[in-house]
Amino acid sequence: MRILFVIDMQNDFIDGSLGTAEAVGIVANVAKKIREFDGDEIIATLDTHFNDTYRNTLEGEKLPVPHCFEGTHGHQLNGAVLSALEARGNFRIVKKYTFGSLDMICELKKKLENEPAGDTEFEMIGLCTDICVASNALLLRAAFPDSRITVDAACCAGVTPELHDAALKTLRSCQIDVVNTCRPAEGEELNTCRSNDVCEKTDADGDAYELDYIFDPAAQRDGVISWIKDWFDRNGPDSPAVIGISGGKDSTVVAALCARALGADRVVGVMMPDGVQPDIDDSKKAVKALGIKAYTVNIADATGGVLNAIDVAELTNAGPVTVTKQMLSNLPPRIRMTTLYAVSQSMNGRVANTCNLSETMIGWETKWGDAVGDFSPLSGLTATEVVAIGLTMPEIPRELVVKAPSDGLCGRTDEDAFGFKYAQLDHYLRSGEADPEVKEQIDAKIRGSAFKRAPIAGYDSGLPKRA
Repeated sequence: MRILFVIDMQNDFIDGSLGTAEAVGIVANVAKKIREFDGDEIIATLDTHFNDTYRNTLEGEKLPVPHCFEGTHGHQLNGAVLSALEARGNFRIVKKYTFGSLDMICELKKKLENEPAGDTEFEMIGLCTDICVASNALLLRAAFPDSRITVDAACCAGVTPELHDAALKTLRSCQIDVVNTCRPAEGEELNTCRSNDVCEKTDADGDAYELDYIFDPAAQRDGVISWIKDWFDRNGPDSPAVIGISGGKDSTVVAALCARALGADRVVGVMMPDGVQPDIDDSKKAVKALGIKAYTVNIADATGGVLNAIDVAELTNAGPVTVTKQMLSNLPPRIRMTTLYAVSQSMNGRVANTCNLSETMIGWETKWGDAVGDFSPLSGLTATEVVAIGLTMPEIPRELVVKAPSDGLCGRTDEDAFGFKYAQLDHYLRSGEADPEVKEQIDAKIRGSAFKRAPIAGYDSGLPKRA
C-alpha cells in the first residue's frame, strides 16, 4: 500500500497571512504530484484554528498571527491543489489542531495493524517543511519504524529556505528518504534525485552534472558560509568582500555565499567589461538579485594602454616585444585583478578568489589574474559541486547557475576549449576513474599547469631567520 500525505496546502500558508514566495513556488509541483500519484490513498490535512480560542493557546502566544481560522478563505485548500485532488479522486481531508496530528497517525496505525510490517510506503509533501511536515513525518516514523517514508523536497517549502534545508537534514538523520532536493524550475519535470545517494543536475545544454558519491550541497553551502564568517572575523571583521562579478556561476555563487555570511551590505561587486561584454546583463542580474552594491569599471582603456605602451616600447638589442595570442588572452584578467585590488584598498576590503577546484587543477585560470585573491570559498569544490550548491540558493537566478561556463576571452565555452566535459573532469578528480583518452587529456593539463599551483620559488640562503 502507498499513501500520500498533502500537508496544509492552505491559502493562508501560500499567499495569505503566513505565505511566502517559496510556498507559492511549489503549488504547481504539488498539483502535478497529486495528479500523477499512482498509490492507494491521498490524505490532505488542514491546519485548523478558531478565532475565539487561538490567542489563548501556546501556539497563539508564540505565533500571534491569525491564520487558518475555520470558515475563512485562509483555511481552505489552495484552488489548484483542490482541483488536482478532485480530478485524481480517492482522497480524504483531515483537520488537525496542532503541528503533528497524533490522532491521524494513531487512526492510520489501527487501520493498517494487519498489514505486514514494512509493506506500506508513505510519501509526504506540503507546508511547512520545518514545522508540520517534519512533525507528521516523525510521528509516522515512530508509528511505522519499518516502513519507507519519503519527503519530496521539491513539493515542500519551509518558513525560510534555511529552515527548509535544516529540516530536511533532520529528516534524513531519522532514516526518512529525501528526494528532489534540487528543486526544478516551473514547468520542468520532477525527477527523483536522492541527495544522500546520487544527485544529478543538468547544465544549460542538458548535459548531466553527476555526483556519484555522497554529497550534501546544503551542508557544504552552510560549511562555506561558516568558514567565510570565521575568516573575516580573523582577517577583516569590518571589511567588505570585494568580488569580480562576471555573470557566471562561480562569481555569483561566491557573492551569494558572502551575502549570507556577512550581509549584503558588506559585499561589493565589481563588473569589469573589456569594452563591450555581450553578457553584461547577466552580471547586472546577479547584482540585483543579491541586493549587493556594485561598480562598473570598463578596463578597455587600461588593456589598450598597456598594449600601446608595449607597441612603442624603446627597442633594445633584444628586438621588439612580440604580442602573442596567449598574452592578449591573459592581460585582461590581470588588469581585472589589479582593478579589484584598487577598489578593495579604497574601502579596506578583502578580494575574493572565485576559481573552483576543477579550473585550478587543469590550470584554467590566469596566474596573477583570476587565480589570486585574499580568500577562496570554492577552492575545494568542483564545478559540478558549485552548481549543486547554487541550486540550493533560491536568491540566485537559476539560469546563472546552469549557464554554460566560459572564460569570456576566447569566445568558446570552457568545455569546447577542454575537449571534455566538466562532468568527466569532476568524476575523475573525485574517483580517479575516466575513459583512457579523457584521462590522458586531463593528466596532461594537470601536469602542464603544475607551475600555476606551486608557491613562488625562492632561493634558500641557508642563513638563520629568528623573527
